[in-house]
Amino acid sequence: MSTVQEIKTAIEALTPQERAELERMLHQPAAEPPTVRLPDYAARRRRILGEKVLPNLVIEARGER
Repeated sequence: MSTVQEIKTAIEALTPQERAELERMLHQPAAEPPTVRLPDYAARRRRILGEKVLPNLVIEARGER
């Protein structure tokens, strides 16, 4: 089904029970998306480099320092 008319025709062809089920499904609240836990990049950086501060090579290459 790609047009509104085709969808409307298909809905009108449903039995009353099927139409009630469709309406119930359409009015259900959307399920909340799962919470994604992002990695702690700062902790990883500290684990690898300690407290060193690396120079920003992009800024140095542009001559903005």
